[in-house]
Parts: sequence; C-alpha cells; structure tokens
Amino acid sequence: MLGVTCLIATAAIPAQPNPVRHIAAYGFYSDDDPGSWATIQAQGHRLAGVITMGFTIADTSGRIVGAHDAKLIDLVHARGSTVHARVANFVNDAWSREIAHALLTDPGARARGTSEILQLLDLYGYDGIHLALENVAPQDRRALSAFVADLSAKIHQRGRALSIAVPAKISDQPNHEWTGAFDYSALAQASDWIVVLAYDEHWSNSHPGPVASLPWVEAVLGFAARTVPARKLVLGIAFYGYVWAEGPSERISMREAQARAAQSGARVQWDERAQVPFFTTPRNTVYFENGRSVELRMIMATRFGVAGVALWRLGYESPDVWDSLGTFLRSSVRSAAR
Repeated sequence: MLGVTCLIATAAIPAQPNPVRHIAAYGFYSDDDPGSWATIQAQGHRLAGVITMGFTIADTSGRIVGAHDAKLIDLVHARGSTVHARVANFVNDAWSREIAHALLTDPGARARGTSEILQLLDLYGYDGIHLALENVAPQDRRALSAFVADLSAKIHQRGRALSIAVPAKISDQPNHEWTGAFDYSALAQASDWIVVLAYDEHWSNSHPGPVASLPWVEAVLGFAARTVPARKLVLGIAFYGYVWAEGPSERISMREAQARAAQSGARVQWDERAQVPFFTTPRNTVYFENGRSVELRMIMATRFGVAGVALWRLGYESPDVWDSLGTFLRSSVRSAAR
C-alpha cells in the first residue's frame, strides 16, 4: 500500500485556505449510460458545459461516425450551458494508433476528417469540438500540432471552440510512446482549452495503486501550468476506480466501488499519502475516488487558477460528489429551465 492509512470515518481533511469559488466544470456525457442522463437532469445546471462522447473516427479514411442526441443539446442549451462534441480515435474498445496516424498524415484522410468534423458544427449546433486522440505515435508530434492548428482556425471561423485532450505528464519527453506526441505549448497556442487527463496514474495493466494520487496530480498540474496559460488549462478529474485481482484490472464507477465494499464487508480506508480511498478483500485491491478526494483536487485546481475541470464521466459519481463540488461550481444562468 502507499503511505500510512487510516479509516475514512476518522480522517480529517487538512486545513486549506478558502478556495477561489465558481470554477467552470465540464462533464463527459455517455449516450450509452442512463446514469449520464440522470445526472444531466439532476445536476446539469451546475455545469458550464457538457462534452458528448458520441463520435468516432471510424477508419483510416477519416470518416466520422456516431449519434447526435438533439434532446441532450436542447436541455443543456435551455439551462444556459454549452455542448461540445467529442471526436475520438477509440475503435473496438481501443485507441487506434493507425487511425490517428492516417488522420494526421494522410492528405485524403485529413481533408475528410476535417470536413466531417466541421459538418457536426454546421448540422447539429454544437458549441465546439473536443478532440480526443490517444495512443498517437511520438513521430506524429509535429503532424498533430499542425492538424490542431488547421482545424482550430476553421472552427474559429464558425465562431465555435476547440478543446483537445492530452495525457498527463510531468515532463516533456518527445520520444515517449504514450505522451511524446503532445506538445502542450503548441497545442495550447492553437486551441481554446487543453484538457489534461490527470488520471490513470495506475491503470488496468499496472500494479494496484491510486487512479490519481494528490501529489501526482500536483506534479502534473505544475508541469502543465508552466507550458499552458491558466486561462486555457482544464484539469481532468476521474469519477471511477479499479479492481485489481490476477490479470488486468476492472474499471468501476465510484458507485460500484462503494457498493462492492459494502457487499463484501470490507473496511474502506484512506491512503494518507495519495489522499484517496481504497479497500482490500482476500482476492482484490480496489482504489477509487469519492467526494472527499474530488474536493481536494478541486482545491488544488483553484490554487493553480485553472480555467476549469472536466469530470469523467457523468453517471459514475456517488451522491457525495455533488456536495463536494457545490462549493466550487456556479449554476448556469437558466438553472431552473427543464
């Protein structure tokens, strides 16, 4: 285990200065999860914007596929918030390096992908595009920055916004297999927001550990803040955990983690170094997030003066999260609209 642990019931949150209030929050929304819709209905007025997860770059031709949810856009816009369409290279439950490479380097795929991304704005009324390319080859670093600059210019001509997801890192290593392609400085110059995915410090194939320990998040934010203007920096916060046993781990929501602890009779403990909850059973180790750990990350985000936070994902959270977030989030202008 990491650090000294104690029971959640007896651990006190360290004293902190009063945080800056009214930070902007963006929630990732899944069409496939009824819990996402339930969260939008109950808590959507707290969000500055929603990022839908419905569009994918289907193949190396640059073709975009997905589903448009008019009901979601109508509700979010009625509450005075924005909706951004995520476009990702996530195909067949994996981040496709081949598709990303084609989109960034093949003239035909790049032209088609750009055209079809712009059509999403023209046809459906999204307020912006959220570009989520992961597992990009480090050799495509310059091509990625150039693609984002070109796409951003075209999106801005339409009066819309472009944000891009980037993997968390604490230094720039251009040859790193997972993070090397992402030149924070160049991408920030071209886009409106950089969403730093500050989670998966430990992941499905790693040894057990926190999804995002607080010291690690601080190091990630520290590096990002040196390369990205604060007005463009958005901190990604996880609403999930992992169950480790033999073999690859299983990702589970906050709700499921708490339910499994109760069902197994396991004692939920607090990792004092990582500032996250965890529990163990004879067969499993489970690290996850809860309202307390999210609050500590929000305090850190406000201390760094970031533009906002991005919550992955709506429907995964436990009820206590909204109590923790309430101090920091400003309701949208028309919060009473339904």
